[in-house]
Amino acid sequence: MKKLCLLLIICMASFHVLNLSAGVVVGTPVMLEFRDPFNPIGGGNPFPKSPILVPTVSIDGHTLYIYDVAYDMTLMLVDEDDEVVYSVFVPANTSSVVLPSLLEGDYQLLLIPDENYYFAGEISL
Repeated sequence: MKKLCLLLIICMASFHVLNLSAGVVVGTPVMLEFRDPFNPIGGGNPFPKSPILVPTVSIDGHTLYIYDVAYDMTLMLVDEDDEVVYSVFVPANTSSVVLPSLLEGDYQLLLIPDENYYFAGEISL
């Protein structure tokens, strides 16, 4: 019985280590929120009926890393005056996007895969 418990503990510990190594990200993680452009203040049913996977994104310098996104999207950077200062099409399965080195400061990052929803987060360059 002791051997069985020890074997079970070893298996659980190795599974935990494997899961930790799969989630390694480069740079600083960017927290993204799901947004509905047709319902910006909430109420009603702001979310689609099927689950949406929020992309995992991180930033290191002027390089934005995108993990496990299997769909095309548009990336936009919006400044403090609500003006779009940078926009680029990002094809499916792209792992990184290099942002222009001329951009400095705080920006709102918008990832727009569809006209019905988008993801938003804050970044500093």
